[in-house]
Amino acid sequence: MDNDLQPRRMHPLIAAAAGSVVVVSLLGVAAITGVLPLARSTDGPAPTGNSSQYALTSPQSQPSWSTQPAAASQQGTPPTQQTQYAPQQAPAQRAPAPQPSYAQQGAAPTRQQAATCSTCGTVQSVEPIRTQGQATGLGAVGGAVAGGLLGNQFGAGNGRTAMTVVGALGGGLAGNEVEKRVRSETVYRVYVRMDTGKTRYWTYQSAPGVQPGDRVRLENNGLVRAG
Repeated sequence: MDNDLQPRRMHPLIAAAAGSVVVVSLLGVAAITGVLPLARSTDGPAPTGNSSQYALTSPQSQPSWSTQPAAASQQGTPPTQQTQYAPQQAPAQRAPAPQPSYAQQGAAPTRQQAATCSTCGTVQSVEPIRTQGQATGLGAVGGAVAGGLLGNQFGAGNGRTAMTVVGALGGGLAGNEVEKRVRSETVYRVYVRMDTGKTRYWTYQSAPGVQPGDRVRLENNGLVRAG
């Protein structure tokens, strides 16, 4: 009975283990609450007490991070616009370079053909041509009568008769020649060098009114001054 009433004693190892658990628990609580600041290690992870401070300060630092990308995007906008303008200017300067030369080469023959006038030319010479008239016999008769009368004035007898005959013959020939000259005409032949390269001539019964070197054109089968 006496042995059962005596209190049981705790084993020393159990007591030491329980004490160490209590001490470690107290140190953990003190470290969490910040009572033991010296217990933190510089190489270890950040204490949970400071994580609340980081959580409070992080919302303030986030606007600065969000503004920096916005500023960077605003600063980066002009370079993107410049890179868009650069390729648009390059083809605008290269495209028209070969085209004007082809257009000018094709227009030159057209202008030369338009400048060539098939009815235009330059007067080379104006030649008067005299055509002898045709005698009708009236001149010869008149000349013979006049010559006979004139020859009858010379000589006497048979000599007068001979002079009359000679005067009549001479008067007839002279009268015939005079009639031809009276009936003769002068025409004018105008030679023109055409712009096509050919040489043509026109005949006028009177003075044409042009001279060598004049520019003329054909109009109504005749020549008129050009310009």
